Amino acid sequence: MYSKAIKGNQEIDPEELKKKIDNNENIFLLDVRTPQEYEAWRISYENHNNPKLIPVDRLFMNDPTLLKEIPKEKEIVTVCAHGHRSMIAAKLLHQLGYNVKSVKGGMAGWNKVYDIAEIPVPKEAPFKIWQIRRISKGCMGYIISSKENKTATVIDPIREIYESFLKIAQDNELQIRQLLDTHQHADHVSGIVKLVKTITTETNMEKVRIYLSSLEDYDTSETGHKNIMYVKDGDKIDIDDKVTLRAIHTPGHTTGGMSFIIDYSPNDDDNNNNSNVNDKNPTNSYLFTGDTLFVDGVGRLDLRDHAKKFAELLYDTYHKKILQLPDNILVLPAHFNGTSIALKHTVPILETLGTIKKRVKLLSMSKDEFIDYIADTVQPRPGNYKTIITINKKMLTQDEIEMADLEAGPNSCAISS
Repeated sequence: MYSKAIKGNQEIDPEELKKKIDNNENIFLLDVRTPQEYEAWRISYENHNNPKLIPVDRLFMNDPTLLKEIPKEKEIVTVCAHGHRSMIAAKLLHQLGYNVKSVKGGMAGWNKVYDIAEIPVPKEAPFKIWQIRRISKGCMGYIISSKENKTATVIDPIREIYESFLKIAQDNELQIRQLLDTHQHADHVSGIVKLVKTITTETNMEKVRIYLSSLEDYDTSETGHKNIMYVKDGDKIDIDDKVTLRAIHTPGHTTGGMSFIIDYSPNDDDNNNNSNVNDKNPTNSYLFTGDTLFVDGVGRLDLRDHAKKFAELLYDTYHKKILQLPDNILVLPAHFNGTSIALKHTVPILETLGTIKKRVKLLSMSKDEFIDYIADTVQPRPGNYKTIITINKKMLTQDEIEMADLEAGPNSCAISS
């Protein structure tokens, strides 16, 4: 009875689903996986933070009460892990008179969907910043562009959505010249190698530089890229003559994690309103914290062993370094928590350090309380994290790797208080 194919286009690309959500179209998301799969990882975007869950086997019970929960006046979009169960559900619902499509590739396909937000900076600032968000994983990377020479510096690019970084560069006529990771990622593959491979030619090879923490356990002997620079605490990376990124060693999430702060000189016509963070009254300064500090939580530390030691490092990072910075500095992390933050199209995720101090109770704990709490908070480790660490440690190419399966699952890099 239910084997008849759906007439017309029976699948919807994940990117097209995002466009429908962005345009506020009248759709109804229906997740047909198991409750366990749903609780671990689900679509969470704009007004669709908790899609309706009805496992596909329950749909086949043909329960009228259950079917009433699926509105016939809306376009139904079914989703599962890889698109197989959702197609079965779509065929069934089509037979019952619903306008329905199945998400092509399921959650694995949704894994490649991204959103871009421009970070607000003063009109007179000599740079622009974009925040690139991987919706499914809560990963975020950044592009900083120089208005002076139209070059771009990339921070924490994500391999699975590397095209988004290229799009920003192309749309704004930028040349990517510098790429850096704040730390050695364990939950997703870095996009640096793929981006470098894509943008490098014989004529610009010497101009493209990679920056990595000198305090992380990297082995880049097989990359073949000659311009790999190893950053230590206090080093500066020039964006242009007026703008630099200053490295701050912020261990805890990893031993060699670095945060980067923008220092810049105001333009001549700026009347000194845009001072950098070294001034007594800083405004519009930006701190890229990687996975060390989030807008609503702190970095986890059990991605490596020795939890109490890392907890102490993390506490000292906060209280001796980050919390010593001005309250109005803007924190730009490398992750957001999709269960607590509803990602909005083109709306950046950022917060002032002062607000984070008030919001995150862990930051006001005593050292002993903090260490005990963090060390005792055990979270599930990302799937395949050992493989991902190896890939990032050696800066391997990933063209032959099934990225969607390798990185399946939710973001789990933060601890909230």
